[in-house]
Amino acid sequence: MSILEHFSVPYIGIKDGLHQFQFKADSSFFALFENSPIIEGDFDIHVNLDKRSGLSELDFDINGHVSALCDRCLADIRLPVNAKNHILVKVSNKISEDDEVIFIKEDHSHLDLSQIIYEFIVLALPLMNIYDCENEEPRKCDMNVLKKLSEDVKIDTEPTINKIWENLKDINLDE
Repeated sequence: MSILEHFSVPYIGIKDGLHQFQFKADSSFFALFENSPIIEGDFDIHVNLDKRSGLSELDFDINGHVSALCDRCLADIRLPVNAKNHILVKVSNKISEDDEVIFIKEDHSHLDLSQIIYEFIVLALPLMNIYDCENEEPRKCDMNVLKKLSEDVKIDTEPTINKIWENLKDINLDE
């Protein structure tokens, strides 16, 4: 059985009403997606399915972390990632493109959530790999690098004059 098959929920066979599902995504999950920006990660995914005839709602609550290099000090950190997402599911033989609605054919008994979960996690990644690590013990940040970054940089305000240009100023072109 493939790892991705664990991210499939029964859809056609379940009764209308509220259903809850829990999934766990780790490094083996992210390895199945080509060119994934996540190499190491660990996530708990809670999915609430409110099934109704015709149109259902899925609410995703994703909490976890990814391993990354800190953009400030280049130390290895566990970057926390959290996301809440909402999506609709509609049963229809006519498939159309919509970002917020998943269309499932009437003859499909299961709904594969693996690609959706992957995309929600990747979209929740912060643009910069930094977080408030002040309260962690031991501190993950490389204090030597942060100290160097906070030092005042002395800038030479006097312009340096190249002697070649000084000599060229004395040349008289009118002669």
